[in-house]
Amino acid sequence: MVVSIRTLAAGLLIASMVGCSNQVGLPAYEGAGLRYPVALTADQSGKFVYVVGANFDRAHRSGLVRVIDTVAGTWVDGAPVEIPTYAANVTLQSDALGAGKHRLFVPAREDDSISIIDVDTSGPGAPSLNCGQDKSGSGSCADAWRIGGPNKSDLDLGQDPMAVSVTPGHSGQDALVHVAAAVGGRISTFGVKTHKDGGVTATALPTLVPAGTANSSLSALVRSPIDGRMYVSDVRRGALFSYDLNAETSESETTWSIEQHAGIALPAAGSEMGRSMALSADAGRLFVAYRSPNALLIVDTAPDVSGEPANAHVDTIGLGGSPAQVVLAPTGPGGRELAYVSCFGTDDIWVVDPVARSVVSVIRLPHSPYGLAVANVPGRGWTLYTGLFSQHRVAVIDLDEGDKQRHEVSGFIQ
Repeated sequence: MVVSIRTLAAGLLIASMVGCSNQVGLPAYEGAGLRYPVALTADQSGKFVYVVGANFDRAHRSGLVRVIDTVAGTWVDGAPVEIPTYAANVTLQSDALGAGKHRLFVPAREDDSISIIDVDTSGPGAPSLNCGQDKSGSGSCADAWRIGGPNKSDLDLGQDPMAVSVTPGHSGQDALVHVAAAVGGRISTFGVKTHKDGGVTATALPTLVPAGTANSSLSALVRSPIDGRMYVSDVRRGALFSYDLNAETSESETTWSIEQHAGIALPAAGSEMGRSMALSADAGRLFVAYRSPNALLIVDTAPDVSGEPANAHVDTIGLGGSPAQVVLAPTGPGGRELAYVSCFGTDDIWVVDPVARSVVSVIRLPHSPYGLAVANVPGRGWTLYTGLFSQHRVAVIDLDEGDKQRHEVSGFIQ
């Protein structure tokens, strides 16, 4: 079995992977929060954080997506959206449908699908979540809001989709969706067009199994805004891979192709390597949460004298056990970025100053931090949110330099 998020919680036994989005006979989750918060993302306003619950123990019929009101410090009232069990991640496409109207993409390993959830924050009330769900029934997303899954066999994502990146559309597409699958090391791409009455039409574009990734487990995707290049991390390989999705348009048609670039060599001292990645604001540094060794790796992605990205590993900064997710926030001296890395194995978050190339703080937590999101909360400032995976709650951590509780847990949302 692939070593990945599925094996995070010690002692958690999963009997099978059933290809359906709702488990017949199991109850809906009726609590205020959610279980097994595995992934988080914040919108650009800083007012809302979107949290994915993975239902890892299959105690309920589905996973969930819920919203945190960051100003109030509570879950937003209203029904959550039900998603397949074993959700792996979440990607936010800001203003996809207009100002304040975003779109979430949530890959799930239960049925190899992506649920697409439209989020409207433009009104005066709480955000609304819409994926064509039957609000009187299961609450799961309608087929028109899904890519892949048992009812979309013509849209094959590969097995165990772990990461999604959404890039600008081309040739009549509203967006291009890139998907990294754990099993088989496959990249799938899709063009997405939005229906006027909601939902999307997805068209399969080229796939890629990067050379040198046989028996691999792809884990994360990041796009450079400098040249549009996509970077891919791999749990099984001590290397990063990169590629371009290219389109050649004539008067009658568009021809798509994927071009793979040379790999970027990384340390390889054990059985698990790259996890999540984050790109600096200037796109000149790529940060990789890594496990062999337990470290934050820094990769130089700035253009060299030839104009091509340098793509070289330049430093390894040791961290606690089992690094999982990395996010960046402008909370360092003079507003420069600091990197925050959740270490699942040692119950803490390590704070790294990439300029000083050193650890500047360690944030202790009750247990098992995994997913991370940062938000510049109105009236509060920069704040870090982390899902405590096996405690089924979200910890809130102040990040502003002037805050007396900086880099300490100030509360929990549960």
